[in-house]
Amino acid sequence: MTTIPFLARPTDDSAEPLTWLSPEAKLWVASRDGDFAGFVEFTDGHYSVTDARGATIASCGTLSQAQDTVELSMRRASTLRTLAYVAVGTGAVAVSALAIGLGMINLG
Repeated sequence: MTTIPFLARPTDDSAEPLTWLSPEAKLWVASRDGDFAGFVEFTDGHYSVTDARGATIASCGTLSQAQDTVELSMRRASTLRTLAYVAVGTGAVAVSALAIGLGMINLG
C-alpha cells in the first residue's frame, strides 16, 4: 500500500544560498534553485530592492545591504509558508476532534 501525505512537508528554502547575476549594469537578479527571488536596481543614488512578488520592499545605501534584504524577504516567505502548513494541520485536528465528539454525543 502506498501512503500519500495529505500535505507535503515544507522545505527550508534558506538552506540554499541565493545566486546573483547581473544581466546589465546597475541591475542584480537573485534566484534560488532556479526560482526567481527578487532583484536590486541602482537608481538615483540608491539601491531599490524588489521581492519575488514584484513589490518594492526597500531602498538601501549599499549593494550588500540590498542583497541582504532580498535574503531576509525570502526567509520571511519561507516562515509564512511553514506557518500556513501548521495552521492547516491544526485546523484539521480541530475538525477531527469535533467530528469525534459529535459522534460520541449521537451514540450516547
